[in-house]
Amino acid sequence: MTTERERFRQIRLHALEALCRRLTELGEHRSAIDAGLSAVAADPLRETAQRVLMEAHLAEGNLSEAVRQYRTYAGLLRRELGVEPTVHLTSLLPQAARPGLHAPRPRTGGCTTST
Repeated sequence: MTTERERFRQIRLHALEALCRRLTELGEHRSAIDAGLSAVAADPLRETAQRVLMEAHLAEGNLSEAVRQYRTYAGLLRRELGVEPTVHLTSLLPQAARPGLHAPRPRTGGCTTST
C-alpha cells in the first residue's frame, strides 16, 4: 500500500471514530452506531473502532449488543493474531457481563450422595 493511501485510510478511520464518539455524546445513537460499524468494517482488527462502537451500544442502553460486539472481536483477535482483547476494552463492560467471569465451573470430584 502506498504511503498516501495509508495516510488517507488512517484519516478516514480517525474521522469515523470521532464522528461515532461525537454522535454518542449528542445522544444520536443510531447514527453513532452506523459510524462505528463503518469504522469496524474498514478495519475489523482496530481496537479503537471496536471501542467507540461498544461505547455507542452502551450509551444507547444495549448491553447485549456491546457484549456481542466484544465477543465477535475477541474471537477475531484469537483467530487472526492469537491474542486477547486489552484490559482497556474489557473494562468497558460491567463486571457481571464480562465474558468468562461467571461461567459455570466444572465439577472435580467431591462428595456424592447415595440413596
